Amino acid sequence: MNDPTRGMPVMKEMNHKSIEELGFPQVVQQIQKFCLSEEGVSFLQAMEFTSEHADLFERQQRIGALLQVLDAPGAPQLSSFPSVQASVEILSIPTQQLEGGMLIELAAYIDAAEDMRRLLYLCTEDGKTFLVLHQLMEEHIHAALIDLGGHIHAVLDESGQVRESHPALSSLRKQMESLKGERARFCGQFITKHRDAMQADQEALRDGRLVLPVRSDRRSFVQGFISSTSSSGNTVFMEPYALVELNNSVVIAQNQILIEIAKILKQLNDEARSVLKLLIRLSEQIGQSDAYYALARWAQQYDCSASDLQVQRCNLVKATHPLLGKKAIPISISLDEQIKAVVISGPNAGGKTVTMKTVGLFALLNQFCGYLPAQEGSSLPLFDAIFTDIGDEQSIEEQLSTFSGHMKQVGYIVRTMTNRSLVILDELGSGTDPVEGSAIARAILEYCLKHAELTLITSHHGVLKQFAYAKQEVINASMEFNEQSHLPTFRVIQGLPGESHALDTARLMKVPKEVVDRAKQYLGSEAVQIGSIIKDLESKRRALEQEEKAMHDRYLSLQQEVKRQQLKELQLKQREHALRDEQNTALFRFMREKRKELENLVSDLKQGELDATKTKQVKTYIKSLETKVEEEQTQLEAQQEALEQFERVDPKQLAVGTEVLCGSARRLGTILKQEGRQRFLVQVGSMRMTLKADQMTLAKKQDEPTVSVMYHSSAPEPKICLDVRGRTLEEALKALDEQIESALVHGMSTFSIIHGYGDGILSKGIGEYLKHHQRVQDYRFALPEDGGMGKTYVML
Repeated sequence: MNDPTRGMPVMKEMNHKSIEELGFPQVVQQIQKFCLSEEGVSFLQAMEFTSEHADLFERQQRIGALLQVLDAPGAPQLSSFPSVQASVEILSIPTQQLEGGMLIELAAYIDAAEDMRRLLYLCTEDGKTFLVLHQLMEEHIHAALIDLGGHIHAVLDESGQVRESHPALSSLRKQMESLKGERARFCGQFITKHRDAMQADQEALRDGRLVLPVRSDRRSFVQGFISSTSSSGNTVFMEPYALVELNNSVVIAQNQILIEIAKILKQLNDEARSVLKLLIRLSEQIGQSDAYYALARWAQQYDCSASDLQVQRCNLVKATHPLLGKKAIPISISLDEQIKAVVISGPNAGGKTVTMKTVGLFALLNQFCGYLPAQEGSSLPLFDAIFTDIGDEQSIEEQLSTFSGHMKQVGYIVRTMTNRSLVILDELGSGTDPVEGSAIARAILEYCLKHAELTLITSHHGVLKQFAYAKQEVINASMEFNEQSHLPTFRVIQGLPGESHALDTARLMKVPKEVVDRAKQYLGSEAVQIGSIIKDLESKRRALEQEEKAMHDRYLSLQQEVKRQQLKELQLKQREHALRDEQNTALFRFMREKRKELENLVSDLKQGELDATKTKQVKTYIKSLETKVEEEQTQLEAQQEALEQFERVDPKQLAVGTEVLCGSARRLGTILKQEGRQRFLVQVGSMRMTLKADQMTLAKKQDEPTVSVMYHSSAPEPKICLDVRGRTLEEALKALDEQIESALVHGMSTFSIIHGYGDGILSKGIGEYLKHHQRVQDYRFALPEDGGMGKTYVML
């Protein structure tokens, strides 16, 4: 019987039984289907799990780079690699030779290797290359291998035959065709001359030689050799003496061609044998490259994302089991770092075992390639071993009951696990007396808490559910059950134990009502009451989830409204600056004209006496200045009215507790107290400031109820303006990350970053960080008068 774990990745601490129970060999087979070469399949079979962060990060980087290359324009289409292992073995034996077909496959292998090399060294449109891929293959395939492939293609056709146009064969083939023509003419002339002795008008071919069909009763009229007779005996096939020589000449010519072909093939074999070491080295590089290519294609096919290696906790976001196909229901589970064990309960066939298997399988995949069929942000600790006890361990051969079989495996696990191990135990304590089973299950769980990194347990025992409530490092989880349809939804609910729903399942399976009712009586009122409490908690949880979703939708809509208002304010400010620039230009031209006019007027006044005409000119000049001042004043008042977005507030409307919009940013605040006739102390987020009445407007009241949350946080207060000039990019990003976290905790939705111009390293790096941060809604450079491209506004 075939061993399903044969030829799969191994790690000393990860035993084959656990790997098999989690279905990892089947996933490896999925990946191997994307391989283009036998070497790639072999490399995947030998590829080991790793618990080293640096090794896993390198694997992850290679797969991520290949995913980018595969989607890049101009990426070469790769073809399958022919098998060359047999050819390598033959070439390693000096007395053996490759046939033409194997030589053609060897040349095709070199061609496919060149395509793979081009893919790994591809330069994207933005000029980016990937050094992590360059480590898989050398920059250039050795010239001797390229020459070998070219020589093979030049000498052999696609079927592996030496081309007829080959110079060494051309003259021999012409000579052979000439001899064949001469032989054919002799046969034709002989048949015509001895027609009465011939059985037919056409010569025949026997064993590569032409013979004449002679009537048996006339064979004495033909001088020559009899090569064969017909089945009836009426015809003998003869070679006249002259035809014997002609046939011999043709055979000799054919043999000369075969000898020359053998020489040509030997030359190609010698050339191939001379580069055997290079060929073996190339096949090793192809195996490694093809294995990562297959991993990238698999990750692409199954919508995988790179796991977060910086986070050492279990956080799976919509994880989809790759072996379940379209039937797979995404599973989400997130555990805090202090959680050491999870007790999963719920109805039979509700998905408890599938959930645990998914976590275990994803732990193996994470330490195999660093890519998971889950959404971005998923993470898992790096375990040194994974132990499982899943399924029925009953064994007739070893005289083990179900419980004994489980205990044998559990005993091995608790003796072998370390404080970096993942332990998965299915239906712990089942198969024996419920009281004793729950006792041993609790004892095993307590032991695992001390000696394993993470333990996952499925159980129906109420003792374990209560134990999980009492321990901070243990958490309950349940599989959701639809009370209307009496069917599981396969959704994981954390923090809430689940019911077994045995009675509901019995009803669904059409067990008679009398039996179900009697079982309910036997169950007792206390157990029914606990079940009712759990159901009530479950209904409240659903209601809270709906409220949370409604609040989140409301929050998103408010964020969009704030963004629109900020954009509108920015547009108005830009318009204001444009109008001012235009106005300043017009005033400059006006003043220049009036200055010249004044100079002329003064010059006229100095000449001669002051008369009525000169006095009138002075009055006209003064009047024009007054008119211009009035026009500018009117225009400024009109622009001021146009820029007002909110109606002015009456100081009498401002009282303690009133919500107001503060400053040009219109940030929401609350008045704490009045400090003067027109001055008020206002709380804006985590900050307090004193503002004048004309710096505030009343906030519009919302019809929907608002929710206030009181909290205490140790995070420092955020800065309105974060200055990172003079820091390295790494230091700047760390400070920015702390600023965002602090701003979110203290309710600040906007702030600015001063990064300066410099070489653009800080500006570009900060821009890339903000672009991919989940909590950053928008960011843009500051206004020209506020720092321009040396400063960035951030909206959370």
